[in-house]
Amino acid sequence: MNKFDGILPIPSIEESLASFTKRLDDDISERFNELRKCSFFDPVPSEWLKPISEECVIRKFYAGNKLTTEGDASNNFYVVLFGSTTVSCDNEVVGTIVSGECIGEGTFFASGNVSRSATVTADEHVIVAEFNRLGISRLQRNATTQSYLDKALLLALFKKLQGANRKIQELLRLTGQLTA
Repeated sequence: MNKFDGILPIPSIEESLASFTKRLDDDISERFNELRKCSFFDPVPSEWLKPISEECVIRKFYAGNKLTTEGDASNNFYVVLFGSTTVSCDNEVVGTIVSGECIGEGTFFASGNVSRSATVTADEHVIVAEFNRLGISRLQRNATTQSYLDKALLLALFKKLQGANRKIQELLRLTGQLTA
Protein backbone atom coordinates (compact mmCIF):
# COMPACT_ATOMS: atom_id res chain seq x y z
CA MET A 1 0.00 0.00 0.00
CA ASN A 2 1.30 3.44 -0.97
CA LYS A 3 1.55 6.09 1.78
CA PHE A 4 -0.56 8.40 -0.44
CA ASP A 5 -3.46 5.91 -0.85
CA GLY A 6 -6.68 7.37 0.44
CA ILE A 7 -5.40 10.98 0.33
CA LEU A 8 -7.40 13.16 -1.98
CA PRO A 9 -5.36 15.23 -4.42
CA ILE A 10 -5.26 18.97 -3.79
CA PRO A 11 -7.07 20.74 -6.62
CA SER A 12 -4.99 23.13 -8.67
CA ILE A 13 -5.60 26.85 -8.39
CA GLU A 14 -7.07 26.75 -11.89
CA GLU A 15 -9.54 24.02 -10.89
CA SER A 16 -10.51 25.87 -7.71
CA LEU A 17 -11.10 29.12 -9.58
CA ALA A 18 -13.11 27.34 -12.28
CA SER A 19 -15.26 25.77 -9.56
CA PHE A 20 -15.71 29.14 -7.83
CA THR A 21 -16.64 30.81 -11.13
CA LYS A 22 -19.15 28.07 -11.95
CA ARG A 23 -20.79 28.36 -8.52
CA LEU A 24 -21.15 32.11 -9.01
CA ASP A 25 -22.57 31.58 -12.51
CA ASP A 26 -25.06 28.93 -11.41
CA ASP A 27 -26.17 30.08 -7.97
CA ILE A 28 -27.63 33.55 -7.43
CA SER A 29 -27.28 33.19 -3.64
CA GLU A 30 -23.52 32.52 -4.02
CA ARG A 31 -23.22 35.60 -6.24
CA PHE A 32 -25.21 37.64 -3.73
CA ASN A 33 -22.93 36.47 -0.86
CA GLU A 34 -19.80 37.50 -2.76
CA LEU A 35 -21.22 40.91 -3.70
CA ARG A 36 -22.28 41.43 -0.07
CA LYS A 37 -18.55 41.28 0.85
CA CYS A 38 -17.71 44.15 -1.53
CA SER A 39 -17.43 47.58 0.03
CA PHE A 40 -19.19 49.19 -2.95
CA PHE A 41 -22.44 47.55 -1.85
CA ASP A 42 -22.13 48.38 1.88
CA PRO A 43 -24.89 51.02 1.73
CA VAL A 44 -27.26 48.71 -0.16
CA PRO A 45 -29.63 46.70 2.09
CA SER A 46 -29.70 42.98 1.36
CA GLU A 47 -33.25 43.02 0.00
CA TRP A 48 -32.13 45.54 -2.63
CA LEU A 49 -28.81 43.82 -3.35
CA LYS A 50 -30.57 40.60 -4.40
CA PRO A 51 -32.00 42.03 -7.67
CA ILE A 52 -28.69 43.81 -8.29
CA SER A 53 -26.82 40.51 -7.98
CA GLU A 54 -29.15 38.98 -10.58
CA GLU A 55 -28.06 41.60 -13.16
CA CYS A 56 -24.35 40.79 -13.27
CA VAL A 57 -22.36 38.33 -15.34
CA ILE A 58 -19.37 36.52 -13.85
CA ARG A 59 -16.20 36.85 -15.92
CA LYS A 60 -12.69 35.52 -15.53
CA PHE A 61 -9.52 37.24 -16.70
CA TYR A 62 -5.98 35.86 -16.82
CA ALA A 63 -2.65 37.55 -16.12
CA GLY A 64 -2.07 40.27 -18.68
CA ASN A 65 -5.69 40.49 -19.87
CA LYS A 66 -7.03 44.05 -20.00
CA LEU A 67 -10.32 44.63 -18.21
CA THR A 68 -10.47 48.24 -19.42
CA THR A 69 -8.46 50.34 -21.83
CA GLU A 70 -7.81 54.04 -21.35
CA GLY A 71 -9.90 56.14 -23.73
CA ASP A 72 -12.49 53.45 -24.50
CA ALA A 73 -16.22 53.92 -23.96
CA SER A 74 -17.52 52.90 -20.55
CA ASN A 75 -20.31 50.42 -21.20
CA ASN A 76 -19.82 48.34 -18.06
CA PHE A 77 -18.23 48.32 -14.65
CA TYR A 78 -16.71 45.51 -12.64
CA VAL A 79 -16.63 44.40 -9.03
CA VAL A 80 -13.50 42.36 -8.30
CA LEU A 81 -14.49 39.17 -6.50
CA PHE A 82 -11.07 37.51 -6.59
CA GLY A 83 -7.59 38.67 -7.50
CA SER A 84 -5.85 41.94 -8.12
CA THR A 85 -5.29 44.29 -11.03
CA THR A 86 -2.82 46.97 -11.99
CA VAL A 87 -4.08 50.42 -12.96
CA SER A 88 -2.11 52.53 -15.42
CA CYS A 89 -2.55 55.92 -17.06
CA ASP A 90 -0.41 56.95 -20.02
CA ASN A 91 1.48 53.64 -19.60
CA GLU A 92 2.49 54.57 -16.02
CA VAL A 93 1.37 52.36 -13.12
CA VAL A 94 -0.73 54.46 -10.75
CA GLY A 95 -2.34 51.89 -8.48
CA THR A 96 -3.97 48.55 -7.85
CA ILE A 97 -7.52 47.35 -7.46
CA VAL A 98 -8.13 44.24 -5.35
CA SER A 99 -10.96 41.95 -4.28
CA GLY A 100 -13.96 43.86 -3.01
CA GLU A 101 -13.25 46.98 -5.05
CA CYS A 102 -14.77 48.34 -8.26
CA ILE A 103 -13.37 49.14 -11.67
CA GLY A 104 -14.91 51.83 -13.83
CA GLU A 105 -17.87 52.79 -11.68
CA GLY A 106 -17.23 56.54 -11.96
CA THR A 107 -17.27 56.71 -15.74
CA PHE A 108 -20.04 54.11 -15.97
CA PHE A 109 -22.48 56.14 -13.88
CA ALA A 110 -21.44 59.53 -15.30
CA SER A 111 -24.01 61.07 -17.56
CA GLY A 112 -22.80 61.92 -21.01
CA ASN A 113 -20.08 60.40 -23.12
CA VAL A 114 -17.20 59.84 -20.69
CA SER A 115 -14.34 57.55 -21.67
CA ARG A 116 -12.21 55.32 -19.48
CA SER A 117 -9.51 57.20 -17.61
CA ALA A 118 -7.19 54.22 -17.09
CA THR A 119 -6.15 50.82 -18.36
CA VAL A 120 -6.74 48.03 -15.85
CA THR A 121 -4.82 44.78 -16.33
CA ALA A 122 -5.21 41.47 -14.48
CA ASP A 123 -2.17 40.62 -12.36
CA GLU A 124 -2.99 36.91 -12.16
CA HIS A 125 -6.37 35.18 -12.24
CA VAL A 126 -9.13 37.71 -11.66
CA ILE A 127 -12.83 36.96 -11.25
CA VAL A 128 -15.27 39.85 -11.54
CA ALA A 129 -18.97 40.58 -11.52
CA GLU A 130 -19.65 42.60 -14.66
CA PHE A 131 -22.59 45.03 -14.78
CA ASN A 132 -23.77 46.47 -18.09
CA ARG A 133 -25.90 49.50 -18.94
CA LEU A 134 -29.05 47.60 -19.82
CA GLY A 135 -29.19 45.72 -16.52
CA ILE A 136 -28.39 48.77 -14.40
CA SER A 137 -30.90 50.90 -16.36
CA ARG A 138 -33.62 48.38 -15.51
CA LEU A 139 -32.72 48.65 -11.83
CA GLN A 140 -32.55 52.44 -11.89
CA ARG A 141 -36.22 52.64 -12.87
CA ASN A 142 -36.95 52.00 -9.21
CA ALA A 143 -36.27 55.19 -7.24
CA THR A 144 -35.17 53.31 -4.11
CA THR A 145 -32.67 51.20 -6.02
CA GLN A 146 -31.43 54.34 -7.79
CA SER A 147 -30.94 56.02 -4.41
CA TYR A 148 -28.90 53.09 -3.05
CA LEU A 149 -26.75 52.90 -6.19
CA ASP A 150 -26.14 56.67 -6.00
CA LYS A 151 -25.06 56.36 -2.36
CA ALA A 152 -22.80 53.39 -3.19
CA LEU A 153 -21.18 55.37 -6.00
CA LEU A 154 -20.64 58.45 -3.85
CA LEU A 155 -19.00 56.44 -1.09
CA ALA A 156 -16.79 54.54 -3.55
CA LEU A 157 -15.64 57.77 -5.21
CA PHE A 158 -15.06 59.40 -1.82
CA LYS A 159 -12.80 56.48 -0.78
CA LYS A 160 -10.85 56.81 -4.04
CA LEU A 161 -10.50 60.55 -3.48
CA GLN A 162 -9.17 59.94 0.02
CA GLY A 163 -6.62 57.50 -1.40
CA ALA A 164 -5.56 59.99 -4.06
CA ASN A 165 -5.14 62.71 -1.42
CA ARG A 166 -2.90 60.40 0.64
CA LYS A 167 -0.77 59.69 -2.44
CA ILE A 168 -0.45 63.42 -3.20
CA GLN A 169 0.63 64.11 0.38
CA GLU A 170 3.18 61.29 0.21
CA LEU A 171 4.61 62.61 -3.07
CA LEU A 172 4.82 66.14 -1.67
CA ARG A 173 6.68 64.82 1.39
CA LEU A 174 9.06 62.85 -0.81
CA THR A 175 9.86 65.90 -2.91
CA GLY A 176 10.28 68.10 0.18
CA GLN A 177 7.33 70.32 -0.69
CA LEU A 178 5.37 69.23 2.41
CA THR A 179 6.67 68.78 5.90
CA ALA A 180 5.12 66.57 8.55
